[in-house]
Amino acid sequence: MKNNLSVLVVEDSLIFSEGMELILKQHTAIKEVYTAHNLKDTIARIRKTAIDIIFLDLNFETKEYDGFTIAKKVKEQQEAIKIIVLTQYARVYVYEKLFKECKVDAYLDKQLGTNELFLALEKVMQGEIYINSNIESIMNIKKWWKISKREKQVVPLLVQGYTQKEVADRLNISARTVENHITSIMRKLEVKNSVELAAKYVLYVNGNRENLEGGLSPF
Repeated sequence: MKNNLSVLVVEDSLIFSEGMELILKQHTAIKEVYTAHNLKDTIARIRKTAIDIIFLDLNFETKEYDGFTIAKKVKEQQEAIKIIVLTQYARVYVYEKLFKECKVDAYLDKQLGTNELFLALEKVMQGEIYINSNIESIMNIKKWWKISKREKQVVPLLVQGYTQKEVADRLNISARTVENHITSIMRKLEVKNSVELAAKYVLYVNGNRENLEGGLSPF
């Protein structure tokens, strides 16, 4: 990895951007850390300065643009610039849009620590794509999209320890229907038993923070 890196933090929160600046300056390979708080300042900075890597937030207090817009415009003008997205809203559709449309180089959860932040920086500067473990866990959510509405009602009851008969009684369906749902669920989620099913469910719940924070059922 090259030394004397020039880094740009694009974030409209002054507190967060200043904190990121202090953290990034601790890395021995970083020479300069700049900040930009909007799209205009970001474009002006990459035109004025040879930026190697951008740490980008997705959410801005405006309807005119967002982090996706900024990422696309940066890549259009300076394709070689590496972009690491930092967000507290880890979602599957965001993941796909970032890598397919915006061509970013890393997607990180803001809950990560300094060591992993630096690891992501180093991996990206070596030409690798980096996704931290919290983000990877939410990708399991995609498998839940294959599950029917009724099957989604069955899973949490099974995980809570209800028997097939109890699940049938609670959902007002036959035990044979429950059995068929379980067979279908395990096939779709690629699990072999109830233990693996419970583990998949936990990954879903932990990854799907956007619903849980709102007090809604993960299904």
